[in-house]
Amino acid sequence: MGLIRQETRNVMTLYYLLKLDKRIPTDPERIRAKQNRLIYKNMKRAYKKIPFYRKRFDELGLKPEDFRCAEDLNKFPLLTRKDLREWMQDELDAHPDKAKNWILHSTSGSSGIPVKFLMSRREEACYNANWIRVLMMAGYEPFTGKMLTFLTTHSKVDPKKGDSWVQKLGILRRKIVPEHLYVGEGMRDLIELVNEYKPDMLCFRKNVLVRMALYAKNHDMKIHQPKVYNPVSEKVDEITLKLLTETFGPNILDAYGCNETGSCGIKVPGSDVYYIPRDTHAINLIDDEGRLTDNGHVIITTLYKRDFPIINYDVGDTATFENRGGVNYIKTIIGRTNDMVKHKDGTLTSATELYKIPNGITGVAQFRYVQRTIDDIDILLVHDPKEKKNSKEDIEKYFTEKINELYGFRDGKPEYQLHYKWMDEVPPDVNGKMRCFICEVKE
Repeated sequence: MGLIRQETRNVMTLYYLLKLDKRIPTDPERIRAKQNRLIYKNMKRAYKKIPFYRKRFDELGLKPEDFRCAEDLNKFPLLTRKDLREWMQDELDAHPDKAKNWILHSTSGSSGIPVKFLMSRREEACYNANWIRVLMMAGYEPFTGKMLTFLTTHSKVDPKKGDSWVQKLGILRRKIVPEHLYVGEGMRDLIELVNEYKPDMLCFRKNVLVRMALYAKNHDMKIHQPKVYNPVSEKVDEITLKLLTETFGPNILDAYGCNETGSCGIKVPGSDVYYIPRDTHAINLIDDEGRLTDNGHVIITTLYKRDFPIINYDVGDTATFENRGGVNYIKTIIGRTNDMVKHKDGTLTSATELYKIPNGITGVAQFRYVQRTIDDIDILLVHDPKEKKNSKEDIEKYFTEKINELYGFRDGKPEYQLHYKWMDEVPPDVNGKMRCFICEVKE
């Protein structure tokens, strides 16, 4: 049954891939006209088929006819992470018979509060097709090329398994590695793996690519330059961009988005702006008063999700627009800060693996890690008041086991002493952002 479902998913993904733009369109009128049709169709279905959104329409006296373009979406209420989380739980509670046919994903938790969200199988196929076409827009040929990528937060793929029969035929070849295993001197092994596999597409988190580049520089090593590479999950600044292009070449793909919406901003090699794929997404920027602007908060609407659509989702980032020929492109993106975990041997690793831990147990409403010293990590937790299954003690035990598995032991003792602090609310940073990992260890 699992094999049949996988094959069906592959066929559905191919079907939707054929329908999507594989090249960035250049006709402004065509771009906007196609998006406008999809926006009206999307809002019409949300009004008729989805009670969660029907209530929002009715509360403001709105109808689907009020939404004919991206700018019209600003009339609709914002969707927050809290709204999404509660809606998803309501769907699961109300339709346990349907849940077996839904796919449950989770965000990485970089905002401090992981969000579990649902997709139908059709939506997941569209989601995957969208990512494939993003790679194709950047110049990667997925049916003939080879990809080396990381094990994602919600991936169910076993990286120890060999190629599938499709991959053995030379189609959709992909090797998956767990990034967190390659730290310290292990970086040499990762570089050698890249040089041996010679991927056409390299897709790792930014901090891993940076550490590879620095290790190669310090040890006079060369790294295979792929046709396209994509530093994901973390914003690429100018200094980092210089280092990456020196090491991996100029063909960098910068894809913007989030787990809940999929990739919705595409900066292909050689471009200075992000194209918004208007056959799958609409993006507005709003100021603090909720007014449309060219410099403000990023608000995303999905146009391919018909069963669990995301409408006016506030992702917590800010950006700027640049209008070219009547079409908005994203000029700059201000993402969230991702700090690094410091180790006694002088190495640094991404905190991304720590973000995954709360996804494995229920009862955590909010979290933050604070590395106070080279030996000590504070874990700030907020217990979900609705949780009945796991106690605070259960959660602490789970976190301790997972962190010790992640970082191991030195001389028979865990690398880090963990200090749990239960709170009513994890406070935001002074600047209003919600960092989930803070390192206070000085250089």
